[in-house]
Amino acid sequence: MPTHTSSSTSKSSSASRNKPAPPRSSRAASSVTDERDEVYGLVSVIYHALQGAQTYAMYIQDAHAAGDQELVEFFEECRDEESDRAERAKALLAMRIEGQDEADSNGEDEEEDDEDVEEES
Repeated sequence: MPTHTSSSTSKSSSASRNKPAPPRSSRAASSVTDERDEVYGLVSVIYHALQGAQTYAMYIQDAHAAGDQELVEFFEECRDEESDRAERAKALLAMRIEGQDEADSNGEDEEEDDEDVEEES
């Protein structure tokens, strides 16, 4: 009967601890797209929540096929929570986009007003 030593386990776990952490993708992506971090974060939450809801739908089908109603109900709750999270993030994103559009249009109006004043002088 072979004996396992902890050295092989510790080597693999220490190797994974020594790996550098991946760069924070929202910072990298936001600097490339010039999007604000909070907007990027909301889009990411929407994507992951919808992806999660889709995954839970598959789990629900599997639980139905297994005849396990308790799991069906649990996965339905999980799916509903993800869907609610996505809807809330969409509403928050819409408010911020509308707010940005209003700020952009107000900035343009101010520039036009400044030009009018210069023309009158």
